[in-house]
Amino acid sequence: MKSQVCIALLLFCSSPSFAMNLQEYLKVVESNHRSIKALDYAKEAYDDANLAGDIDLVPAVGAEISYLSDKNPLSQFALFGVPESKQLSYNLGLQKKFSSGTSAKVWGTVTQFDNPGIQNPEFARYSRFGYGQLGLTLSQSLWKDAFGRGTRLRWERQDADTAAKKGDADYKIRGVLVQAEVAYWEYLYAVENLKTAQGSLDRAKKIESWTRRRVNDGISDRADLLQGQALVAGRQLLLITAEDDLQSAKKAVRDAMELKDSDPFPVIEGDLSVSRPINSMVTGGKGRVVQIEAYIKSLDAKAAAVSADEVEDKFRPDLVLSGSYNTNALGQDMPEASQNLGDFDRPTAKVSLTFQYLFDTSVKKAAKDGARKQALANRMLAERQLLESDSAWSELNRRYIEMSKRVESAEQVHKLQNDRARATNDLFNKGRTITMNVIDAENDAATAELNLSRLKTEQRKMEAQGRLYMTVEE
Repeated sequence: MKSQVCIALLLFCSSPSFAMNLQEYLKVVESNHRSIKALDYAKEAYDDANLAGDIDLVPAVGAEISYLSDKNPLSQFALFGVPESKQLSYNLGLQKKFSSGTSAKVWGTVTQFDNPGIQNPEFARYSRFGYGQLGLTLSQSLWKDAFGRGTRLRWERQDADTAAKKGDADYKIRGVLVQAEVAYWEYLYAVENLKTAQGSLDRAKKIESWTRRRVNDGISDRADLLQGQALVAGRQLLLITAEDDLQSAKKAVRDAMELKDSDPFPVIEGDLSVSRPINSMVTGGKGRVVQIEAYIKSLDAKAAAVSADEVEDKFRPDLVLSGSYNTNALGQDMPEASQNLGDFDRPTAKVSLTFQYLFDTSVKKAAKDGARKQALANRMLAERQLLESDSAWSELNRRYIEMSKRVESAEQVHKLQNDRARATNDLFNKGRTITMNVIDAENDAATAELNLSRLKTEQRKMEAQGRLYMTVEE
């Protein structure tokens, strides 16, 4: 459905009556670009992997049906003269580990015993009988993973790791959008460049025509006509170059929007003169402005620190308190034993405390030290990345301010050169200046116009770099 909406928007935007602005263009890029789609799926996969980390906390049910035929001469019933003992058992259990570290299991089992051939009348009742148990088993770690500490550490590490991976995917998506925006501004510059080249060629042809007329009238020399013709030839070369640059810019836009060569090229509009504060491109609210890459490093450092705590907890002594309780039901057969499963007259109860300690060898020490050193290394890299981020943000703003000054100066130069070209043309028409002065003025005006367009394009591209920054709370 999303792709259908995107195609409809693209077809609508390609109509002559509608022009696509930057936001609409980026929306199409975001919808069509396969790298962005892949990264969106990757972010969903990271969330799924994070949730899947709780697989140990998912309740599990188990069921078993078994049949046993025992002809072992040393079995307990063989001592009663039974040549073959048969058992049919049904087992059902439900177990669950909680985030508190508590493990619980509820289980029940019933068995049908068939022991034909018992000779002793005192044990005749065991020739066929049923036996069942209904029990509950609990265990709780009191030291290692004490009351779910390991689970909480795992959650914290997974959250930081997932946030870092999703942040990296977002950073790559923003990188694609920045490149797409660069293609957008380069296309608009190529359009302006083509217009400028065409206008310069038209003016050069007028100068060449005026000069030819003056030569025919005997007012100017043939050298002036050659200069005019050279100006036309030079402007034709610039026009060919501008047309080629425009085709390259269109190709970059098509690639960003993932359009085929047979697809209509959309009508794109924009104003190179409209500036945007770099801060407006930064996502987030109030806070410290950092590169997204630096923020990802800080999340990696947090995940490494928690991972070191996990390793520390993993090598703690293990002290587990556990207990079990189950009923013991007897009957003439399996159905009767099943009915008596809730009989608590003859229960079996057990409480135990289990201790386990892993000796402090060099292997254990190396595992703990390695995790701590890795966490320290990640933290130092993150701090360095944040310093570089501050420097990069400051430098970007400084360069932007300088670029704004250059644009203002270029606008003044452009205005003055245009005024000079018009004044020189007026003098030329009145026969008060030579052709060379007209050509020089025309060249300077064209160069000033192209320089202004290029500086504005670079300024727009510089603003797009703000997409790679975000704000974080101190």
